Amino acid sequence: MKLAVFKDYGVGRYFAQLFDSIPDTTFFLSEKNKSGLNITPHRVHLLTKKQQLRDYLKSPLKAWRRLKENDNDKKRDFFYQEVERSAASGEFDVALTGSDRSLHTLASLKAKGHKFKLVYWIPFTIPFVDMFDPRSLAIRQAAFPQVDLFVAITDTCRRVLLLEGIPEEKIVHVYPGVDTEVFQPRPQPKQDDVFRILFVGKLVSWKGCYTLLYAAKALLSEIPNLELMFVGQGAQRQGLEQAAELLGIKDRVKFTGFLKYDALPDIYAQSDAFVLPALPAINLAEQFGFVVAEAMACGLPAVVSRVGGLPEVVGGREELIFTPGDFHELADRLRAIHASKQLAAELGQHCLAHARAHYDANKNGLVLKAVLEKMEQGK
Repeated sequence: MKLAVFKDYGVGRYFAQLFDSIPDTTFFLSEKNKSGLNITPHRVHLLTKKQQLRDYLKSPLKAWRRLKENDNDKKRDFFYQEVERSAASGEFDVALTGSDRSLHTLASLKAKGHKFKLVYWIPFTIPFVDMFDPRSLAIRQAAFPQVDLFVAITDTCRRVLLLEGIPEEKIVHVYPGVDTEVFQPRPQPKQDDVFRILFVGKLVSWKGCYTLLYAAKALLSEIPNLELMFVGQGAQRQGLEQAAELLGIKDRVKFTGFLKYDALPDIYAQSDAFVLPALPAINLAEQFGFVVAEAMACGLPAVVSRVGGLPEVVGGREELIFTPGDFHELADRLRAIHASKQLAAELGQHCLAHARAHYDANKNGLVLKAVLEKMEQGK
């Protein structure tokens, strides 16, 4: 099996690591890939604007016809002519994508007779979420009939696909994964008696960070040694700082900004609880939460809101789940963890065992490999 992996401009290590154990894999990466090019040990087929321009100049009529096929939408394809050459030369016999532009390009090539299996890596936990974007909806309607297999990243996602009418035999559920050799418990003596609550992720409104601030305020009178740490950056950083000041807890809240991947295990090790307080939106819901899986693999109690696939990710353990936006209920969950070392240890062990059983990137990569080989062989 020769596998090609696409995710348009957003291929990061979190996604790429799942394919480390699948030999003969090629990543098709744009030179403007947001996470850079050093995200995989596998071969990289570099896609450049310069080569795309050469293709246009060499075959202007072909480029014009393709633009017409796309209703004059220049942003519907992903390096169409170069991917077409790769398909024609047999560079891959299975193509997996997690993004709509490359999905559109690959589906178009299949429809025109190129022989390869098309796999769509799909994370959505909101039915027909593409309807909120005209381009994505057009791509879905044109491309889905060409998809041979839909890989749902959670069972929540699988059930959404069934609700949408995707045939059950075309759906397989494979969890993403984290590097459990990097993210694992690091027993170390506590240097102080601070109760540290951790958030890692983008500081944006739908992540629900304000809910966590309000919960911290509600807890501070009972847990005066509380410390709240936000790791990440985003549009809400200034607003969160202002809210912390208005709440009178500015001295208890730390903002680290963006931290490199290698620094995260130590941050998890220094914390007592992790929280992802995501909020639901009309066109967006947290799907998996790699940082949740990382925290769990480090043995932290990971508390999440009842949004998207998050309850599934923490194994449905009620002590780790709260109503989105309900900062009093979140405070109750954290209060219980602080009050009982036995409960904290039990929840941490639950998270660790669940992460090792379900979110090991190497193991899940082998599962995905078996699934793709079975599909490619037509069994």
